[in-house]
Amino acid sequence: MKNNYLSTAFGLYINYFVHGMALIIISLNIDVFASKWGTSVAGAAVVVSSFGIGKLIAVWLSGIVSDKYGRKTSIILGILFYLAFAIGIIWSPTASIAYFFGILAGIANSFLDTGSYPALMEAFPKKPGPANIIVKFFIQGGQFLLPIIIGFLTMQGFWYGWSFTLLIAILTLNLIFMSTRKFPPMATPSPKMAAEEKGHEKKGKFHFSVEEICMISFGFVGLTLLTILGQWMAKYGTEVVHLGENAGRMLVSYASIGSLICVIVTFTLGNKGVKSPSIILTYTSMTALVSLVLWAFPSPMVASVGAFFLGYFSAGGLIQLGLTLLVEHSNRGKGLLTSLYTIAEGIAQFAMPLVLAAIYKVDITYIFLLNAFVALFGFTLVLIVHIRDKRRKVHQDLQINEPAS
Repeated sequence: MKNNYLSTAFGLYINYFVHGMALIIISLNIDVFASKWGTSVAGAAVVVSSFGIGKLIAVWLSGIVSDKYGRKTSIILGILFYLAFAIGIIWSPTASIAYFFGILAGIANSFLDTGSYPALMEAFPKKPGPANIIVKFFIQGGQFLLPIIIGFLTMQGFWYGWSFTLLIAILTLNLIFMSTRKFPPMATPSPKMAAEEKGHEKKGKFHFSVEEICMISFGFVGLTLLTILGQWMAKYGTEVVHLGENAGRMLVSYASIGSLICVIVTFTLGNKGVKSPSIILTYTSMTALVSLVLWAFPSPMVASVGAFFLGYFSAGGLIQLGLTLLVEHSNRGKGLLTSLYTIAEGIAQFAMPLVLAAIYKVDITYIFLLNAFVALFGFTLVLIVHIRDKRRKVHQDLQINEPAS
């Protein structure tokens, strides 16, 4: 049966193509911005933390807008805020002003997430996991192309702002396109669950299960792994293994190639019925292993191969798989769940650039040691959910097989 929302989904994915570029565009132009803003590389890198502030500022409002006023409204607002970021950051004369526009990027991301993920799950109710995984494909597509584009602009001596102009052009065209798209009807919680949630509100309580807490926390893990890879892989290449500037940027493209391949593999596994916990446990454990190798054995070959495999295991859809797993373990509104997950991401996006900038001043290789520990923390969170699911299934089987008295 033909799906009526394929063009809508395509527009949503294009937004994430731009989002992928936006996540790394400051770090890939970090030396230009440090000079323009009159600060150090570490000082310019702190501007990235503003994305997290923006996420945290908008997260509750974006969830309400998505659930009450529609996914389309949330997405249109997200595009408009991203346009303001891309236009404003080019002309920012100081890091402080750039920080403000970075906050707008975080707000944009929040509105896009709380509108797009629920819309995709509602457009493809039988395959919500694979539908969300494709988001990662487009994010990594943007992150693969941007280093190549910036490398070309640098070699030709062109203005750095052309890379931002590309974002503005794509966003403007997609804003027009999305304004004309039809969106699926919003899924509503079951009457029983809605009554339970009203009861919680009346009592002033908002109880969360262990599974919900673990998977909301996983948002912090997924975003941290993505931040370290996207923001610091190029610097690792130039400062630790002494690659040239363009060769260092290409490490991000190698990571994106790994991630793109992983998205295809993960999509295939999901369609064949492989459960999200098994995939996440494998990817987080391998992320820890690759990160430890990058920390312990820095060399040009290790950097190139390590970037590819780190992209595969840590940036191939962990965030999207984690959100899908959260939704599977809760009957709350999808917009609310995405908001809660986004809070965890926002905390990581605000705090980790500050932590990583401090670590950079000591020894950049320690950043990848931290990456290993964060991956193991994520492994532990999902393992708890997996074990509790197994125990619950065993208990249910025992009840079914218990003879009637």
